[in-house]
Amino acid sequence: EFYLDGLVLETILLNLRAADLANVCLTCRALSQPAQAAARGAAQLLLTRLQTTRMREMERGSAIAQLLSWESVVGDNLVWLQAVEEAATIIVKDGQQYVQSAADLTGSGHGATMHLKPPVFRPNVLNGCAAFEFDGTCVLKTRPFAQPLPQPITLIVVAKARGDTTIIDALGPSSSRFELCHGYPTGWHPSPEICITASGHDASPKHSLRGATRGTGDWHIYTAVFDTKRSEIYVDGFCEATGNKSVGSNLLDGLSIGCDHNGIFFLIGCVAELRLFRRNLSTAHRVQIEASLARRYGLAYSMARELPSPTRQASRFTCVLRNMRAAAASADAL
Repeated sequence: EFYLDGLVLETILLNLRAADLANVCLTCRALSQPAQAAARGAAQLLLTRLQTTRMREMERGSAIAQLLSWESVVGDNLVWLQAVEEAATIIVKDGQQYVQSAADLTGSGHGATMHLKPPVFRPNVLNGCAAFEFDGTCVLKTRPFAQPLPQPITLIVVAKARGDTTIIDALGPSSSRFELCHGYPTGWHPSPEICITASGHDASPKHSLRGATRGTGDWHIYTAVFDTKRSEIYVDGFCEATGNKSVGSNLLDGLSIGCDHNGIFFLIGCVAELRLFRRNLSTAHRVQIEASLARRYGLAYSMARELPSPTRQASRFTCVLRNMRAAAASADAL
């Protein structure tokens, strides 16, 4: 027989992943409660690294099950770019700060570097946070992914855009289209609706999904779920488009930020943050990430309680600020 000091036991458990903690519970019933407590602590550390506030009302299952789900989200977060000075290489010229490169905060090495012309680094433009400003000639590109990514893919972007403009697309002229844009209007309009498509190459796409928000230069949290016929568009948490309509089946080989893959439609606007997940996020994970971004950037947010029926548009909910404040208080209390 041997005995472990409580602090030693806690330290050991805190360094175990969810699957190992589950095995501890199965092996020794007396350690079930300490293992669940360690899972709660480990999950909070993961959420802190993700800059995500836990929302108790969105949680399901045991603490170990919650940790397992967030470990999966972190593992599938392939790209995370954020306009923060410590994660960007900035040069100063003629009094302007220009972005040479932006580091990938996931540690996966998919940072972005300037192409053609660097965007401007604008500090303190959105609730005290910085952003990369694109003037219609600037581009950031990631390096090519080791293997093109199949769908489903979720893109979450905090950005503002004006006019007929591309926010994100695939890597270059040899790539297949994988686009988040205000474009491809059904009739001419100076500020087209938000649109996603993974269809075609050079010609206009045959398949796309369109929301309601127009490119009027306002800040939004755009979430684009590319999942062939199960694709969705969320803007500020509100589901603007869903249903049995394909966006195409193209793969994604890398990211162009600020222009389309052919270098024709450039972004006039700003990007504050971008996250790419090689999965379709669950509603709980998506809402908690989006709500935390809304809190960071001081943006209005709508918690869509369920997907609408397969129509183009759903009614907008009022932002549940009380839930967000409660979630923040719960996280602070841990």
